[in-house]
Amino acid sequence: MGFKVVIAGASVSGLSLANMLEKFNIDYVILEAYPNVAPQLGASIGLLPGGLRILDQLGCYERLREMAGNCYYQNVLRRFDGRVLAKKKHITFSERLENKIGYPQMFIDRQMLLQVLFDNLKFKDRILTQKRVTHVDTTEGCVHVQTQDGCTYSGDIVVGADGIHSAVRNEMWRNANEADSNLFHSDELSRLQSDSKCIFGISKRPSGLQAGPIQINAFFDGWNYMMLSAPENRLYWFLFNKMEKTSGKDIPKFTKEDEARLAKQHFGDYVTETTTFEDIYNNRLNSTLVALEEHVFSRWHFGRIIVIGDAAHKVHPITAQGGNGAMETAAALTNALRRKLDPGSTNGRLSEKDVEDVFAEVQASRFDGAAAAVEQGRRSKAISTQDNLLSRIFVHGVLAWFGDLLIMTLVLQSYKGSTVIEDLEVTNTRPTKPSVLP
Repeated sequence: MGFKVVIAGASVSGLSLANMLEKFNIDYVILEAYPNVAPQLGASIGLLPGGLRILDQLGCYERLREMAGNCYYQNVLRRFDGRVLAKKKHITFSERLENKIGYPQMFIDRQMLLQVLFDNLKFKDRILTQKRVTHVDTTEGCVHVQTQDGCTYSGDIVVGADGIHSAVRNEMWRNANEADSNLFHSDELSRLQSDSKCIFGISKRPSGLQAGPIQINAFFDGWNYMMLSAPENRLYWFLFNKMEKTSGKDIPKFTKEDEARLAKQHFGDYVTETTTFEDIYNNRLNSTLVALEEHVFSRWHFGRIIVIGDAAHKVHPITAQGGNGAMETAAALTNALRRKLDPGSTNGRLSEKDVEDVFAEVQASRFDGAAAAVEQGRRSKAISTQDNLLSRIFVHGVLAWFGDLLIMTLVLQSYKGSTVIEDLEVTNTRPTKPSVLP
């Protein structure tokens, strides 16, 4: 019997990992809590070159690129003082990025990405829905995962790809506590903090908003907006708001009434010279109000349990790095597993020490990158949601005149150090355009 991975969550990280394991004939099963693998929840996802390269290796890039449509976004900037800058550029940031390294920046429905990852799998019968994880037990050489319906699934390791409110992470902490381990802080969950909230959604493009690919960043004192053109004449949007800092179990969950109340407070906000947030919100197709957590947990693994994606490192969406980082951690896990499972060094089973070595390598290779992404999100949030001298200097001066150069530098630095799937070729053979300086 070969090595088997039990994955909790048909998330971006979970489905990406399943695709990677299939490429190398490693057995797996995904346990998804909800009835559908790719529900439409009104969420969008930003894809940067590092993540797109991994998707390219998996054979998903071309389909996603086609689904995204024209992603050469023209920038519209609404300053703190209300002035709107919307000078059309001959070549956009996304085009410059694609010219340099072959991949642009693009946004799509999160549901689209999940569907493409699911469709790309050969063994769809390994994806089991309505399987909410409730209990994880580890024994010598094996892990047993129980689900809410009373079923038990066994494997060599379990991977928690089940999001910021991870059941697997809670079970990992419980297992460590019962083993009298001092590897985790007793108040680990309280270290998860939030001091901002966000209404995100997808709308039909309001009639007063220009057609064509645009990215809108609008700054106000205490809140800001990010909006991007979406396929099918729609608009992705985020309204970021400051709130009182909370932590752990005290981080609030919001109702639709809370969302409607907050949205109405901002109906008069002009995000361009002709379009208000009321226009955007009243054309919504889906929307949700959530608290935004930002944190890198100090340890991602114990025994035969590891967490990846948002369960390990939760990034502010303003960076567009959450999904990309999740795929990178999945790739790091695949790489480390394959080295230990090399036929010349193992019989297809891993000892406790082997598993510890694999998991430690994953965290060591990805921790600094995840921490940097979280810190970038915190800085971006702080400077874009408060109207003070430093913020005005940055938004009115640096961002307005040198924004493309600054972001290009950050993206290229991230891409240079990003994780790839070892021994898997990049399938995209489109010729890269000649390099163009930012």
